[in-house]
Amino acid sequence: MTENNTSLLSKFPCEITQEVNGRTELLLKPSDIKWEMPHTSYATEFDLYCDLGSRKGLETLLSSFYFVGEMVGLIMGSFLYDHFGRKKTSIVGCLTVVLSTFLGTFCHDFYFLLAIRFLQGIGSRVTITGMYILLAELIPLRYRNRGTFWVHFSFALGYPIAAGIGYFVQDWNYMFLVTSVLQLLCNIQVFLCIESPRYHLIRGNEKLAKQSLQALSALTTANIDMENVELEDLGKAQDRKQTFWQQLIDFRTYPSLLLETLLQMLLWFVIGMSYYGFNFGWGSIVPDRYIGYAMAGLGHLLGSLLVFSAISRLGRRRAIMMMLVGAAVFYLAAIPDVKLGPNTEWTLESVSSLVGVLFISGCLAGIYLWSAELAPTSHRGIVVSAGSSVARVGSFLGPYIFLNLKPVTHKSVTFGGLAFLTLLCAFGSFLLVETGDRETPLTGEDVVQRRRSHRYRI
Repeated sequence: MTENNTSLLSKFPCEITQEVNGRTELLLKPSDIKWEMPHTSYATEFDLYCDLGSRKGLETLLSSFYFVGEMVGLIMGSFLYDHFGRKKTSIVGCLTVVLSTFLGTFCHDFYFLLAIRFLQGIGSRVTITGMYILLAELIPLRYRNRGTFWVHFSFALGYPIAAGIGYFVQDWNYMFLVTSVLQLLCNIQVFLCIESPRYHLIRGNEKLAKQSLQALSALTTANIDMENVELEDLGKAQDRKQTFWQQLIDFRTYPSLLLETLLQMLLWFVIGMSYYGFNFGWGSIVPDRYIGYAMAGLGHLLGSLLVFSAISRLGRRRAIMMMLVGAAVFYLAAIPDVKLGPNTEWTLESVSSLVGVLFISGCLAGIYLWSAELAPTSHRGIVVSAGSSVARVGSFLGPYIFLNLKPVTHKSVTFGGLAFLTLLCAFGSFLLVETGDRETPLTGEDVVQRRRSHRYRI
């Protein structure tokens, strides 16, 4: 076929089409093509290499199912963290993501792969969120900022590791196998971690709370005899019954708790929308998409370093406000059409976006720490899960803004709109309280008392 029409080679296979019942379909069927590549791919095995006709949207569906799984995991976690335990829930999440990834070794069906992606989303988000909550409750206040930075450093380190697996492992099924082994090894601490004494305390279980505290003291030279220690906050916990219904009632009983939760959800939504909008839309923002996608890992690392350095000097509240304002400034700077040279495709928009993603990545890293400290122990699971859930909604909208809305509107609509929302979040941060200089609240009443002593200062 190509001997008589060599131009078909440049169109192979996605531009060699025919009309079938008013719909554009590929002329070549999967059985007509034999792929000779050093790496196998599920895209070729499941006929997903062209986003066209009956294949349209199928590859995107795989990513969407992962995010849907994350949403379902967070909805489940909002109940399980506060009623089943932070550690137990994280263990279930870890086993889910490891086993579902391992099943990818034997996957040769598209719908089986969809199920695997869904379960991976559930397991990964349940594990990540649960371990963040444990970090906030087990690490002392003065070390919490540093500990959270190392979490996000490890997160950024995952990008080159994933790239290395893709480069050195040639069979895509074995990529799943290697990844599942690494997931288990990297998450071994989930099984070894101590359950939060705060969780036991809010459940009114003094015995288990003391056992957790005893296990924590064994990691130090303190060697405290917990049998002779009185838990100061036990009285608060015994005055309430920790049920899901009571948690919902508390939002009405303590308006400050409801206000702070809604403000956090606003921050989570806008930050998630911006972060995933950038990281799925680099191809339409910078002339070299590989530089853009390199920023997905490097930008997260540099952004985390920037925000946690700012937190150590300015506190959580001021640092997040500074990062949000910085992101808004570079959103606005991206609007003018300014080329950076006569012989380059780089523009002010490209450079501003690369810098702006540092600020928004820093916001994403910082909001995990701040949100876990703002929420009281009685509601930490439901509040952090609610925030992360709306961030998943933002993660759906973000790519749409950059890939679909941006090409058909003026840049002032997309970047100007994002700048407005980011500045709105900066104002929302101003209304929240600093948490780095005070004890973590146990109940909604503690949130009310904390807000009464708050002064609205920049």
